[in-house]
Amino acid sequence: MGTITGKGIGDSQGPDAQNDFGTRAMRAILPLLSVVLAGCSIHPVQQDVTGVPPVEIIHHIRCETRLAIQDKAIELLQNDPAALPLVQRLKEMRGKSWDFVKRANLPNAEERKFYDRYILTGIAYDFTLDITEENRASLSADPVRLITNGVAGIGLDAASDFSRNNQRRFIMSDTFANLLNDRNPNLICGDKPSNFAYPIAGRIGMRELISTFIDLNEDQSLQALDTGNSRVFADTMTFLTTLTGSVAPHVEIAPVGSKWGLASPTSFTAFGQRIDKHMVIIGLSMEAPKAAVVPAMAVVPFAGLAQPRSALQKSRGTTPTEQSALDAVRQARIDAYLDRAVH
Repeated sequence: MGTITGKGIGDSQGPDAQNDFGTRAMRAILPLLSVVLAGCSIHPVQQDVTGVPPVEIIHHIRCETRLAIQDKAIELLQNDPAALPLVQRLKEMRGKSWDFVKRANLPNAEERKFYDRYILTGIAYDFTLDITEENRASLSADPVRLITNGVAGIGLDAASDFSRNNQRRFIMSDTFANLLNDRNPNLICGDKPSNFAYPIAGRIGMRELISTFIDLNEDQSLQALDTGNSRVFADTMTFLTTLTGSVAPHVEIAPVGSKWGLASPTSFTAFGQRIDKHMVIIGLSMEAPKAAVVPAMAVVPFAGLAQPRSALQKSRGTTPTEQSALDAVRQARIDAYLDRAVH
């Protein structure tokens, strides 16, 4: 609550004085609105709030996936006494390149078979970063009501409503072998803390996903999505973060030179909201046995028409398993769309 006083304001009640006062009041309103609207981005992007640009998100996810694969390998090998020297070396190199690990380094035939089964597994990531910003502001004032002590009044109102949306999507693919052997300095990985406000800027749960994929395949084969026997798995993660803020101060301007009078209420309201919807679809595909390698899967067409491949996706994966993982991601997106259409 604030009080603004001025000598002689109540003595000038002519039309010119009222118009001049109204003009000056409107000039005061506009800067207030501009302050609120300064928070509305022309091109909202997720790094505005996470501080992590998309290329760093890719590095984070690849690092998290590398650590997930390495932790699963260590977990499985440490049960074999003959593999303990290798396990110790693997723990020392956790997060770094494992290009020194060869099939021949493994101590028994069963572990070599396991290595052959998973080393060429393809993994694909489909990122969608959807950001919406809304900013609203309004101001109401009646300076003439102040001048006339409530005999007459002119309401002054100003309002604005802005909304911005940006949707960014990108797709990438990899293999377990590439992740384990890559010497890129950006893949000297360590465990990152969870970011509960914006999970995509921290850890998204790749360890559980990789472990589940391997455990399911070791328990029984997953249903094939194509005519070969490449086993696939898809997981969709959606993170929704909503930030909302508002301010509504109230000011009463009391006239001078009068022991009583109607106060002139001035209300200013500002509202801002930002909604970040981050979605990651992850596809995994095991290597098909050499005798059963088939061309990349064709997605089920609509009404007998072949579906065009997204321009955001590689025309072909660099390996059959990468392409199968990319197709699994695409099929998961189509299935989600069909599920929404049905319900």
